Amino acid sequence: MRGLIFFLIPVVVILLALGHSHGAGLSPGHAVLHVATVILAAVLLYVATAAYARVRAGRFKWLVAAFAILLLRELTLSISMYAQIVLLVPGTDIPLDHLMGLLGLAVLAYALFKPVY
Repeated sequence: MRGLIFFLIPVVVILLALGHSHGAGLSPGHAVLHVATVILAAVLLYVATAAYARVRAGRFKWLVAAFAILLLRELTLSISMYAQIVLLVPGTDIPLDHLMGLLGLAVLAYALFKPVY
């Protein structure tokens, strides 16, 4: 069942993206994509938090942090897309969501490669 869901999400997004935007600048597929990424990030954060609550291993604490950062990134990106604004890191030309994505992936990599004691 889960495999079917992960297969259907990109299919639905592609089919909806074939349509045109309705004046707001986002096609229905683009909007669904943003909602789907926020939901997926929230589910991963929930699973990581539940795993940390069970095991209490330091590695899972870093995993929770990584998914929390990635959820915040997806929320930031979605808000900026719907509001049609670009949120930049102060004093730079770097979009905030890009920096948050890099930070989230770096923390995720640390969680995965952290030695287990």
